[in-house]
Amino acid sequence: MKVDGAMLKEARERVFMSQEELAEALLVNPGVVIGLEREPRTEVRENLVKDLAEMLFVARADLTSDPEPPQPVEAEEG
Repeated sequence: MKVDGAMLKEARERVFMSQEELAEALLVNPGVVIGLEREPRTEVRENLVKDLAEMLFVARADLTSDPEPPQPVEAEEG
Protein backbone atom coordinates (compact mmCIF):
# COMPACT_ATOMS: atom_id res chain seq x y z
CA MET A 1 0.00 0.00 0.00
CA LYS A 2 1.10 3.53 -0.63
CA VAL A 3 0.71 6.19 2.05
CA ASP A 4 -0.05 9.69 0.80
CA GLY A 5 2.18 12.04 2.81
CA ALA A 6 -0.12 15.05 2.65
CA MET A 7 -3.11 12.99 3.73
CA LEU A 8 -1.14 11.49 6.61
CA LYS A 9 -0.01 14.91 7.82
CA GLU A 10 -3.55 16.29 7.62
CA ALA A 11 -4.97 13.36 9.59
CA ARG A 12 -2.23 13.63 12.23
CA GLU A 13 -2.75 17.35 12.69
CA ARG A 14 -6.52 16.87 12.96
CA VAL A 15 -6.00 14.83 16.14
CA PHE A 16 -3.38 17.29 17.43
CA MET A 17 -0.50 14.79 17.44
CA SER A 18 3.08 15.73 16.77
CA GLN A 19 5.23 13.63 14.47
CA GLU A 20 7.17 12.50 17.52
CA GLU A 21 4.01 11.46 19.40
CA LEU A 22 2.77 9.44 16.43
CA ALA A 23 6.17 7.78 16.04
CA GLU A 24 6.21 6.88 19.73
CA ALA A 25 2.72 5.37 19.48
CA LEU A 26 3.82 3.33 16.45
CA LEU A 27 7.08 2.31 18.18
CA VAL A 28 9.16 3.69 15.30
CA ASN A 29 11.83 6.35 14.92
CA PRO A 30 10.38 9.85 14.34
CA GLY A 31 12.29 9.89 11.06
CA VAL A 32 9.84 7.28 9.74
CA VAL A 33 6.84 9.57 10.23
CA ILE A 34 8.75 12.59 8.94
CA GLY A 35 9.78 10.65 5.84
CA LEU A 36 6.25 9.39 5.18
CA GLU A 37 4.85 12.91 5.37
CA ARG A 38 7.58 14.38 3.19
CA GLU A 39 7.03 12.05 0.23
CA PRO A 40 3.96 12.26 -2.03
CA ARG A 41 3.48 8.47 -1.91
CA THR A 42 5.50 5.87 -0.04
CA GLU A 43 5.10 2.09 -0.27
CA VAL A 44 4.64 0.62 3.23
CA ARG A 45 3.46 -2.61 4.80
CA GLU A 46 -0.29 -2.97 5.09
CA ASN A 47 -0.14 -3.43 8.87
CA LEU A 48 1.53 0.00 9.22
CA VAL A 49 -1.32 1.62 7.30
CA LYS A 50 -3.80 -0.21 9.54
CA ASP A 51 -2.02 1.03 12.68
CA LEU A 52 -1.83 4.60 11.35
CA ALA A 53 -5.53 4.61 10.50
CA GLU A 54 -6.48 3.30 13.95
CA MET A 55 -4.31 5.83 15.79
CA LEU A 56 -5.54 8.74 13.69
CA PHE A 57 -9.21 7.66 13.71
CA VAL A 58 -9.53 7.52 9.93
CA ALA A 59 -10.18 4.85 7.31
CA ARG A 60 -7.21 3.36 5.51
CA ALA A 61 -8.50 4.87 2.28
CA ASP A 62 -8.07 8.31 3.89
CA LEU A 63 -4.30 7.72 4.09
CA THR A 64 -3.51 5.79 0.96
CA SER A 65 -3.66 5.92 -2.77
CA ASP A 66 -4.89 2.31 -2.70
CA PRO A 67 -8.50 1.37 -1.95
CA GLU A 68 -9.53 -0.93 0.86
CA PRO A 69 -8.61 -4.55 0.17
CA PRO A 70 -11.32 -6.39 -1.76
CA GLN A 71 -13.70 -8.65 0.09
CA PRO A 72 -13.26 -12.39 -0.48
CA VAL A 73 -15.46 -13.81 -3.20
CA GLU A 74 -17.42 -16.89 -2.29
CA ALA A 75 -17.17 -19.76 -4.77
CA GLU A 76 -20.35 -20.58 -6.61
CA GLU A 77 -21.68 -24.07 -6.18
CA GLY A 78 -22.67 -25.72 -9.29
